[in-house]
Amino acid sequence: MRDYRIVSADSHVVEPPDLWEKWLEKKHQDTAPKLVDDGDGGDAWLYLGGKVPEPLGLVTCVGTRPEELKWTGKKYGVNLHPSCYEGKARLEILDIDGVDAEILYPPQRAMLTFMKNKDKDAHLAGIRAYNRWLKDGFCAADPERLVAIFQIPNVGIETSVSELKRAKKEGYRGVAISSWPSGGELLSREDDPFWDAAAQLDMPVSIHIMLAAQQTKLAGSKEAGVALGAGAFSNTMPLMTELIFQGVYDRFPKLRMAGVEVGCGWIPHFFEMTDDRYWRNRHHAGVRIKKVPSEYFRDHWLATFIVDRNGISVRHQVGVENMAWSTDFPHHGNDWPYSRKTIDALFADVPTDERRKIVCTNAARFWGLMS
Repeated sequence: MRDYRIVSADSHVVEPPDLWEKWLEKKHQDTAPKLVDDGDGGDAWLYLGGKVPEPLGLVTCVGTRPEELKWTGKKYGVNLHPSCYEGKARLEILDIDGVDAEILYPPQRAMLTFMKNKDKDAHLAGIRAYNRWLKDGFCAADPERLVAIFQIPNVGIETSVSELKRAKKEGYRGVAISSWPSGGELLSREDDPFWDAAAQLDMPVSIHIMLAAQQTKLAGSKEAGVALGAGAFSNTMPLMTELIFQGVYDRFPKLRMAGVEVGCGWIPHFFEMTDDRYWRNRHHAGVRIKKVPSEYFRDHWLATFIVDRNGISVRHQVGVENMAWSTDFPHHGNDWPYSRKTIDALFADVPTDERRKIVCTNAARFWGLMS
């Protein structure tokens, strides 16, 4: 086993300009995302079924100062750093930053666009192409440092389960869902075969901020950007509540889940209120769960954060073992090349053993990098 000291529990990649040409089946090339001009001299992706191109500026920030941030103007081969889409270049960036490994999540705009597309064949082919590229392309540079998270498609429960099994067989350490596994807008018993397989295969399931159905409800609203930024409050709470009160963890006690980029400071208050309402209302509401709600979080969840001083201050109420630091690299929330400086400031008054858990071993053990 490699000696890990700092592990980012949530980092990202951006599609290389030739991803779809090289990795997507030829019969689906006409539905592939297209690289177009962003109107400001940069590149943007026009995704399957999309109408508005998605610029690259805020998801490719390598050493960008806050006052320099803007959505447009980033162009492949010109001013877009190759570490965003090439594994070898990413390793060089990690060495400069002092980060030993990253848990890598897909471009959420691309995945959520696929989730909402009605052309199921193109949807499935696109996500499979992305998964192949991430593992066999980007992460092949060093799979012990670049840890690929497999994206589950949204074409029905049978495919969700079969793709989960494929991920396990091919050596992925975890999967991400962008919809409930059966494809329903709400959690239901139809999702149970997926939770069962994930528990039996010991494959942790991640949700990155929200599901596609939640994004659809936000689309077009002036508050969408704010709601996305405050994803913990508007999105994660109801997801946790549904999973707990519908008894998913009672039925599948070995299921492990991660709330990615959701922060931690809100968790103690949320579960204090949830536990209180559970005790007061469980009889007349007919709630039949085996534990207090907060216990399910402690037993089943890992929550990741980028900068969360409040979360660190209440870490014992959250659960020191339930927290994991991340860079969010190369998105605009990252502090490259000063991640170690950021960690030192955040954990100035935290005991060394607790700091190590939150910046390294919790994530490393959750995704099987160490025992």
